[in-house]
Amino acid sequence: MKRILLFVVAGVMSATIARGTGINYNGTNLQENTEFTRTECGTAFKDVLPEISGLACSRTTPGYLWAHGDENTGSNKKIIAINPNAQSKNDELVMTVNISGDPGRDDWEDIATGVYNNTNYVFVGAFGDNDLQFNDQYYIYYFEEPAITSGTQNVTVNYIRFGYPDNKAHNTETLMYDNVEQMFYIVDKVKSGICHLYKLPFSTTYGTTVQRLTEVCALGNGSKFNYCTGGDITPDGRWMAIKSKPYVLLWERQGSESLSTTALRNPVQIMAYQEEKQGESLAWLDASTFYTTSDQTKDMPIYKYVRANVTSSLEPVVDSATKSEVRCVKMLREGQLLIQQGDAIYTIQGQRIQ
Repeated sequence: MKRILLFVVAGVMSATIARGTGINYNGTNLQENTEFTRTECGTAFKDVLPEISGLACSRTTPGYLWAHGDENTGSNKKIIAINPNAQSKNDELVMTVNISGDPGRDDWEDIATGVYNNTNYVFVGAFGDNDLQFNDQYYIYYFEEPAITSGTQNVTVNYIRFGYPDNKAHNTETLMYDNVEQMFYIVDKVKSGICHLYKLPFSTTYGTTVQRLTEVCALGNGSKFNYCTGGDITPDGRWMAIKSKPYVLLWERQGSESLSTTALRNPVQIMAYQEEKQGESLAWLDASTFYTTSDQTKDMPIYKYVRANVTSSLEPVVDSATKSEVRCVKMLREGQLLIQQGDAIYTIQGQRIQ
């Protein structure tokens, strides 16, 4: 039964999205996703982290956010853990993690979390390059994600050094990690021209050798999508969202395909998104909820976007044991993607929960 369920997930139909006039992307007016609503929650602590550039949802301690600042220099490099659902600001800042062992690149632009060999990791992209002067000196710092408790912890990071396939300097602000492929997806940020999506498999054995990214594709037609500042991939790998000022664009993976294939299709535009002043972060909690905030010098809200619960019927699937047809339903319940077969409800991993 578990094998059948996973096959069913691969064939899940997309939720119906209203067709609107949209914005032009590669000559096509994008569909408009109207499923999300926006609320304020929590505070981005500008007195602790000036110019917050990245948010990521904790996988070790679900419900908490990791955040980092744009300028981390010398011995003052750190990330912080935030509780976006705290009842008061005094309870929101939970823990500080001091970083050491890095190779000295200070322009941190994004953060992500993910699973590799059954271990939760935190990834930090030290790859900002506004003046295009750090060719092949771009880094992804990584370390095992600690449990979020309180107070302060110290970690020594490992790192991956990388460069671009054209052997040129690129400015970058978007780091994403796909749990399905165990792959980094990286988007450069250009002021004119076209942003491109790149990929690099995660490995803990690269050492200090420069790894060369593989180009996946161009994003958009260059007129509206040349300023990518953040993005993330859902933990189940199904959705990829990228901030391209002033939009958030959403791609849906079909079945078990590579995200490289997914990215070749046109995205949809999340209509609920409202551009923050100097907003550079996006973090998925699960398949239906993501957070953003503003990169400013005073305390700003964290914004929470929640997709309304949706269901969609699937084509009948033949149970290999009974040879009978089983009609399945996909649903989102309290932010979790589930599969229903008759009266039974399963997680996307095939575990029965009801």
